[in-house]
Amino acid sequence: MEQFIFFAGIVWLAVLSPGADFAMVSQLSFNAGRKAGLMAAAGIALACWFHVFYAVFGLGLIQAQFPQFLAAMKLLGVVYLIYIGLRIAMSAPTQDENADMRSRRGSGLAAFATGVLTNGLNPKTAIFVASVYVQVIGPETPLAHKLGYGAFISLSHLAWFAAVALFLSQAHMRRFMLARQRIFNRTIGTALVALGAMLALSDLGPSVSS
Repeated sequence: MEQFIFFAGIVWLAVLSPGADFAMVSQLSFNAGRKAGLMAAAGIALACWFHVFYAVFGLGLIQAQFPQFLAAMKLLGVVYLIYIGLRIAMSAPTQDENADMRSRRGSGLAAFATGVLTNGLNPKTAIFVASVYVQVIGPETPLAHKLGYGAFISLSHLAWFAAVALFLSQAHMRRFMLARQRIFNRTIGTALVALGAMLALSDLGPSVSS
């Protein structure tokens, strides 16, 4: 029980810390509405299972077969964050809330894919999850328990980002933010570009093996 409490605390500290996932869900929620925000949250939760897969089946084994795995993942993450950040920063403001909602009725799948890509292409998330599995859970933990911990990670992301989406998609919040969307879009877009640049310059550290 103590191990799970410690594990849960680490996971929630990571989930609550601001990053690309938070910026993406925030922008989609106030700009495209509740459905888009919730779909992005669901995509993030699904992408968590990619990282759990690395941890459960061994990041070291994957790197042994594909030595450039982390480097390629890092490059993809950098390119994606900078691309999506520039697209948001340069996006034209919506004229009114109802027109924006009508134009984005089919955006649920796109928002879901955005959530998957934003979280799934973040190598720091992969390293964090793998490190937690190695240092907190341990290789001797039964597979069923490891998958249970993975479910907790995924559901924690879903709960937090769904809450963010529900809050920022409220009518009064959307009106407030849409009235200032050029500022918010440029701020969020710039933050994503900066995160991409920081990732490009970062050292992912030594390999993590289970």
